Amino acid sequence: MSLFHVLCEILEREGWDYEYDSKNEKIRLEIRGIHTNFSCLLIVDDEQESILCNTYVPFKIPEAKRLAACEFMNRANYELPNGNFEMDMDDGAIRFRTFLDLADTRPSNAQILNLIWTGAQTFDTYAPGLMKLLYANFSVAEAIEFCSDEADA
Repeated sequence: MSLFHVLCEILEREGWDYEYDSKNEKIRLEIRGIHTNFSCLLIVDDEQESILCNTYVPFKIPEAKRLAACEFMNRANYELPNGNFEMDMDDGAIRFRTFLDLADTRPSNAQILNLIWTGAQTFDTYAPGLMKLLYANFSVAEAIEFCSDEADA
């Protein structure tokens, strides 16, 4: 059974609603978070035996705030044990990327759930600080600290 079909089987077993493109081996999930909503795009690479999960938020960074947002994401990335934030500097789209290398093994339910939830939970942790940076004129340091304070509360 292909990795794509194994992934679909796990998502069905876990009760996820999803859209899929079997030709390009991509799956799209919608997740409702505490602070924002997310779209997750799971991309299967059978040849490399891997799954990439890109988690997106439904907003883009305004051009005037992109450098500050880059610094914010860089500071956040430095502390993260798994995954990373990325931004398209041309259009301001941001995502959180996680990756699962499955060389010669079948993914477990827990591995797939961790792949998906890592991006959603990390974005949900940092989204309030990012909003403060964009719309409340917080400095980058203040916005990052805000995320830490919220996580500790």
